[in-house]
Amino acid sequence: MAFQWLDDFHKETQKAGDYAAKVLAAYRLGMKAGGSIVGVGILLGQDPCEAAAALDPETIYHPDDAPLLPLETCPRGGQCQCVYRPVMAYQVPAAEAEKLKAKAQARLNARRDSRRGRQPE
Repeated sequence: MAFQWLDDFHKETQKAGDYAAKVLAAYRLGMKAGGSIVGVGILLGQDPCEAAAALDPETIYHPDDAPLLPLETCPRGGQCQCVYRPVMAYQVPAAEAEKLKAKAQARLNARRDSRRGRQPE
């Protein structure tokens, strides 16, 4: 993998208490901007804890729905090796990418409408 060094770096770096909030906010912003990010995946660390091992590594989450890392029951805490990865449109079939983008846009529209006091249709 071309970015193996980056994966290793992220897995070995101590996670600050706001790791999940910062990373998921960045991916959320990338999705809002209409770029190629269609969701968030979780790359499990080597020898993951029981809770992480129970996660499906193929699941694509919206940043608002992704489990918070480190997982609450992870015995490694800030040393957890699991990391978030953006899922790019070119990594999934085109139909799935469009479906994920449409869901994200609908979510964004609903959030915007609720701030304006509109009821969902």
